[in-house]
Amino acid sequence: MSDVRFRHKRWVRRTAVWTVTAAVLAGGVFWVSGGYAAWRDDRALDSACEGDLAAGAVRELFDDIHLTSSARWGDRRHCTVGASDDDTDAGLVLWSGRTERMTNLEDFGGFDAPLGHGWTGSFRFAPDSDAPDKAGAVVMLSCGKESGYGQLMTAEADLGRGGFDDPVARERLVAVLTETASAYARRTGCAAPMGERVKDVGVSTARTDHKPVAAATGSCAGLLDGKTATGWGVRTVQEISTDPAPVENCVLGGPRGASLYEFAAHYGPAAVWERRRLDERRDDDTARANPDAPNGAYALTARCPGAGGTALYQVETLLDEDDPKRAAPVVDHRGLRAALQRFAERSAKTHGCETPRAV
Repeated sequence: MSDVRFRHKRWVRRTAVWTVTAAVLAGGVFWVSGGYAAWRDDRALDSACEGDLAAGAVRELFDDIHLTSSARWGDRRHCTVGASDDDTDAGLVLWSGRTERMTNLEDFGGFDAPLGHGWTGSFRFAPDSDAPDKAGAVVMLSCGKESGYGQLMTAEADLGRGGFDDPVARERLVAVLTETASAYARRTGCAAPMGERVKDVGVSTARTDHKPVAAATGSCAGLLDGKTATGWGVRTVQEISTDPAPVENCVLGGPRGASLYEFAAHYGPAAVWERRRLDERRDDDTARANPDAPNGAYALTARCPGAGGTALYQVETLLDEDDPKRAAPVVDHRGLRAALQRFAERSAKTHGCETPRAV
């Protein structure tokens, strides 16, 4: 009986040794193969960007690519995430700060798709882009009712593989942005209302995406009646939805979509940037002496709560490409100013702004 017990104890000891050895060997393979480094880098995402980064959403966006974070928000108010594998070109850059100090919105000046779902933001991705794995998104948060008091965050992503023509990838990037922006706002004391998770994220409107003027349902809807449209030679429109965004556009075009008049609404940093350009272009003395701008360009402003700041609304009569010195359509100055007022008032109401007035 004692001999049986001895053999049993020796078998238990051998089994334990084999188990420990297997675990050590497995750990060694995990370590040598880079598994530990990848695990360590992946765990670092949970505390990245001073703990603001939506690590779970980032992992979903990049699927099984091992990632590492490289920077805190720092002085330049940006935080980066990149692939730990040098052979994989993938990564994410987030910029954040007060709306009055942010100026890096030049890339978000086109017909980008508004986010909707309670957010003031937009998504930039051109379906016909040569780089379908790259896209960007922006969101503005109002920290209170005081005009200009808000935060803005942008996200620029490179998937490294795959593309943002996949609606799931677009939804995941927006989730990274909105969740990170929400965490950043809470930590920095910005009591901004938050929207819902964004689904069915759209893409930027291409210049060829025009529709008949009578079919306008978004940013161009209701600007002209049928008689005026006919008189102006307007047959088509290029538009975005009416959900609030930092930049909102509408182009009225000819029969084949040729651009004739462009309307734009700018909020927050986008308005600051555009006002600087406007000040450089306009001749104040001429504008005061002649209320009908020779080039058919007019502007309005409105005071908005929170991140919207002082909004700027503009309309420009686009020049003939064959003769840049001559305006393409015959300008109905009174009608153009009235159309701009309608465009501005509708957009201002969406953002909770005061009634737009002449600059």
